[in-house]
Amino acid sequence: MGGENVNTELILKQINVLQSTNPFDKFVLFRIPDISSNVYYGINSSKNLVFVIESTNPQMSSQMQSTKKLFFSSNTKCEMIISDATFEKTVHILTCLSEVQEEQLAFIRLTEAFSKHLVSNNSYMLNELFSALVSLFDQGRKTADIELQGMYAELYVIKYFFNLGINISSFWQKNNKMNFDFTINRIKRMEVKSTTQGTRIHHFKHEQLLSELYDIVIVSCLLRGDDAGLSLYKLIQEVRAIAAEDFKTLLYIEQLIKNIPEEVLSGFMYDEIYLENNIRFYPASSIPKFNEAQPEGVTQTEYNSNLSTSSPLSPHLVIKWLYERGEVTDV
Repeated sequence: MGGENVNTELILKQINVLQSTNPFDKFVLFRIPDISSNVYYGINSSKNLVFVIESTNPQMSSQMQSTKKLFFSSNTKCEMIISDATFEKTVHILTCLSEVQEEQLAFIRLTEAFSKHLVSNNSYMLNELFSALVSLFDQGRKTADIELQGMYAELYVIKYFFNLGINISSFWQKNNKMNFDFTINRIKRMEVKSTTQGTRIHHFKHEQLLSELYDIVIVSCLLRGDDAGLSLYKLIQEVRAIAAEDFKTLLYIEQLIKNIPEEVLSGFMYDEIYLENNIRFYPASSIPKFNEAQPEGVTQTEYNSNLSTSSPLSPHLVIKWLYERGEVTDV
């Protein structure tokens, strides 16, 4: 559980205490600092972890949805204990039925991030949260090592820029079918490539290098395995902290690692000093490519390009590029 933020650790600790000591046959809830006063965590009468929001429209009819691991009920009137006092309130309740700790942690992380941006506690938004968690908990595909390598590089780029004072986590693409890893604004795109070889040879889709629509920067990362290096597990924890209030980014991270055992994440390590000294930035215009559009009827052209003859941009110029006509803000 090391590396979780303070609230996540606090919530899980209090949940565990309630589950082992609570003598009541009703909801027992508690509030969390820095979260709205009408938002609670706790346990239900069956001692399942719950996330509860007071309803502002108690006259609306109640709705219920359930899966094997989750249960959602809106506008439900129930009796609950909060700070040793008993109340009857109409609330929205999201229940985690899973006993798997990593799924409970994911439930807490995502509901917490969700609650910090909850402009309205209507059941429609909570339905979206329920659907996102259902999709997350039902994933079953294994992740290949090459995907872990790509994930590592993208996460490291977020950390790299954060250390330079810029938080780009919200610009991280959350759809694996997109051509670029980061959408900075309407025209600016950033694509991250990585290799464990000593030469900067990367695989590209033709659209990633030749486009009349976008201003593209390619980030090239050289990786070197190291048993004492920065683990993917630790890197994930660091980026979770960077994106602590960004529900979509946190959900995407959970989706990426859902079926990867913690020991795999902890054992997937690269030399951080080597990587920091071998990260380079290139305008797409400087990278070897076919300097023409794909012929009519030809799609999905891909090829390898060697960046060793290309001139990189300095980090200072990339930061300037991020800010110019951009939407990036200081950390």
